[in-house]
Amino acid sequence: QPSNWKRIVLGAILLASKVWDDQAVWNVDYCQILKDLSVEDVNELERVFLELIQFNINVQQSAYAKYYFGLRSIAEQHGLQLPIDTLDTKRAKKLEARSSNEEYDKLAEMVESGPTKAISLENLSRRRPSLAVIS
Repeated sequence: QPSNWKRIVLGAILLASKVWDDQAVWNVDYCQILKDLSVEDVNELERVFLELIQFNINVQQSAYAKYYFGLRSIAEQHGLQLPIDTLDTKRAKKLEARSSNEEYDKLAEMVESGPTKAISLENLSRRRPSLAVIS
């Protein structure tokens, strides 16, 4: 359906805010803004979105850089104002280190609490920041 993209974008924003923000917006808060959605709708959207991406909320460095710079190019072509803080190498490394540390902490917490599902411990033993790929 032509309107499906709106729900996909909402699902992506919902999850992104929960992954990156220290104090993420609650699903009920979205319902106060988007009056035609109930909390059950937003919860279902979040659950289905997570299932469709197979609960993989990580973004590869190369994919992030590709779309980041692609979107910046499109914005410049259309004369749109760009944010003052651009993503330079130093800032990219800082973001990647933050992401890696948060992922490690979540895995460690899952191990300590006794997970109900199988999880990958591959990254648990290698706690080191990755370098961002900027092309």
